[in-house]
Amino acid sequence: MPSTTVIMLIVVVTLAMGALGIAASDLGWPLNPEHLAPLGLFALALAAVMSLLIMMAALISGLRTQHKVLASSLEAQHRQLRAAETAQLMERFVHQAEALLDKESLDPNKRSVLRCLAIDALRGNTGRGDPNVARLGRLFEWLANEAEEAKGDATRMRLIDPILRQYAELASQLCQVGECEDERLAAFLRHQPRRLSVDEEKAG
Repeated sequence: MPSTTVIMLIVVVTLAMGALGIAASDLGWPLNPEHLAPLGLFALALAAVMSLLIMMAALISGLRTQHKVLASSLEAQHRQLRAAETAQLMERFVHQAEALLDKESLDPNKRSVLRCLAIDALRGNTGRGDPNVARLGRLFEWLANEAEEAKGDATRMRLIDPILRQYAELASQLCQVGECEDERLAAFLRHQPRRLSVDEEKAG
């Protein structure tokens, strides 16, 4: 149904049209009997116009309501699809990250990039060029980008945040060894206590 304001506006406009029509007809008072029939037809025509306008307003209001319902339904379906897609992406991230962490060079027991690079250094390897560490860094950067893009989507962030929190320590280690930059893994590092600088550690 159209709003009360719209109906009142239609009534006012119709009455104004009627008043203008009567004023233009130069009818006198009291009315002559021969003027009653045309005046009655004019009143019926105004009533028909008013009814037609109200019906059109009701139709437009109904179409707008249907459009809003349809838009809401499509938006809900889109959110569900995005959530399902995000859930699959998180599963793939965890699978790939764990596959890399299970490599011998990444010390799967300790899950410590720093420790495995220290062991590599003892073996005479620099560690910086470790392909598994590099792949892990690119994988973490990808998820950080996904998190930045999903900032305004609460449903997606509810799926991404636990993964960011779970791997925040590893992200911090990747930054410490120079494989990634802090800015590029900011989404992870927000869940990690801030590292003290050398000056802050000395002051402490």
